[in-house]
Amino acid sequence: MIQPGDRLNGYDIEALISQGGMATVYRARRARDGQVVALKVLREQYAADAEFVERFQREARAVASLTHPNMVQVYESGQAGGVHFIAMEFVEGQDLKRYLRAHGPLPAAEAVRIAVAVCEALEYAHRRGIIHRDIKPQNILLRGDGTVKVTDFGIARALAAVTITQTGTVLGSVQYLSPEQARGQSVGRAADLYALAIVLYEMLTGTLPFDGDSPIAIAMAHIHDVPPPPRRINPEIPPALEGVILRGMAKQPQRRYASAADLASDLLGQTSFWSERPAAETTRVVRRGALRRRTARAMVRSLAPVLAVLAVAVLAGGVWGAWRSVTAYFNVAEVAVPRLVGLPLAEAQGAAQRAGLGLAVEARTPSDAVPAEAVISQDQPPGKRVKAGRVIRVVISQGQEMVALPDVAGQTLLSARLVLEGARLRVGRVDERFDDTVKPGRVIGQDPPAGSRVPRGSAVTLLISRGPELVEMPLLVGRALEEARRRLEELGLIVRQVRSASSPDLPPGTVIDQSPDPGRKVRPAETEVVLTVSVRPGTEGQPPEAPVVTVERRPTPTPAPRATPSPGGRARGLVRTVVHVVVPEGEDAQRVRVVVIDEAGVRTVYEQDHRPGEQVDVVVQSRGYTIIQVYINNNLVQEIRP
Repeated sequence: MIQPGDRLNGYDIEALISQGGMATVYRARRARDGQVVALKVLREQYAADAEFVERFQREARAVASLTHPNMVQVYESGQAGGVHFIAMEFVEGQDLKRYLRAHGPLPAAEAVRIAVAVCEALEYAHRRGIIHRDIKPQNILLRGDGTVKVTDFGIARALAAVTITQTGTVLGSVQYLSPEQARGQSVGRAADLYALAIVLYEMLTGTLPFDGDSPIAIAMAHIHDVPPPPRRINPEIPPALEGVILRGMAKQPQRRYASAADLASDLLGQTSFWSERPAAETTRVVRRGALRRRTARAMVRSLAPVLAVLAVAVLAGGVWGAWRSVTAYFNVAEVAVPRLVGLPLAEAQGAAQRAGLGLAVEARTPSDAVPAEAVISQDQPPGKRVKAGRVIRVVISQGQEMVALPDVAGQTLLSARLVLEGARLRVGRVDERFDDTVKPGRVIGQDPPAGSRVPRGSAVTLLISRGPELVEMPLLVGRALEEARRRLEELGLIVRQVRSASSPDLPPGTVIDQSPDPGRKVRPAETEVVLTVSVRPGTEGQPPEAPVVTVERRPTPTPAPRATPSPGGRARGLVRTVVHVVVPEGEDAQRVRVVVIDEAGVRTVYEQDHRPGEQVDVVVQSRGYTIIQVYINNNLVQEIRP
């Protein structure tokens, strides 16, 4: 564990700046010239992944070649003693997220200034083939003199293989996720512009356009929901600026701005791309309209003499002709409209013909309730009397809409749910099975298999890995509590109790004892881990530096018989879990939220503010395969699979 005073590859560590889900950032000084830098050190869980590290270092080298006044400069990347790091420009100031918390919604001029500066950095990077992929207020830094700096270019690309539900990396990014990223599709510059439009929305309104109980709910909102108009929240936003935001947040990438330069130009009022439809479509409409108007004017001029003569004739015979037309209409027999809904098209045509009516197909649309080529609706209700010969318009069913089943093998349950719901399918039964090769919580198999064509809305059965039936208890002594918890989580083990003991020689929060002992083979489903961590002498009763989450399994009644599980799988009935949360040091009021994901869907079971040091005990009742997420101030601190 790195501490102030340590030296890492020629950098002297001076102070801890921040801790995130992927890395810890330190203020450091380069020994050879005294240059102050921000040193981003990869967390152990990523540093142990050779493929991720290689991708991380490759992206860092690519970004190191970029130099722009609105980008945080990357100096170098490397590793020393198994610790992987990036050295980058140290920015004296604060990130935009903290600035917004302190100042609330910003004046339009200030928000535009910040957004334009980000556009300039994005345009520079995009022209060189670098997509940021994680634009959010936390990655926009504001110096004391007002200079805007965008950080973490390229790092999100290295994270492409990491699920959006990864502990500690969730809500900070998914709030700004483009629809194509949420669907798992490849992304381009339009994804950065979408995220920047949301940042602009947040700067001007003080709120985010999409929110939900879980990352998957927010991601689905990005895909399907229409954002509330910003002026509805803040009427002082200029209409043109609202138009810029909404164009930037278009669901389809091609309907957003073509470049960051175009977005900046609209923000500065130099152009108004926001008010235009796609150029090709606009051009076609204008040309056709102009041609029709010119043709009509020419025809009127050339036919004027003829029209004058015809007008006289019409005046002479118009009254008699009109009288004959009216009497003919009222003398037509009336017939009753037959019931056509549900009939096959051929039968509906016959029924209409027998009634002395015509039939026309107005539209065809998928339907889950009406068979293919049968009538869904008719424009005149059955039994209504209409003139014989009238044409009844009908809508015809195309049958159930069929969709291709995506492959979700290897994904977490939350990611699989997101992919399936994005394909207009849903997660059905979730079964479990021990597996020696697939990590706990990830999909082993699915039924129906990937590639099958199934009706839209179909349920998909998933088989989830419980990991090996027996795992070796890892050595946790000497690790930070959070790192120990992450390692246990990877193995499917849960922490039952965290004790504390004073230790003057070790940093606070370091594991000094564990049970069971390292090296022992244990069953994750039956093992509850107890850890003892160090505290400074005399601080035993003070709030911990990081949240402490422990879990207690409670016995449940014998579940009622359920449907047969998938081959080799095990279905679960009622699950009862008690989650204990100790609120860490920090703000006086910290929001604790517990979210449950099970057969019933996603729901918040607890949400309340607490002071540092308070313990929160939440009893969770769930059914089937269960995930419990604990958030503090909207940061996911632990994910539990009881």
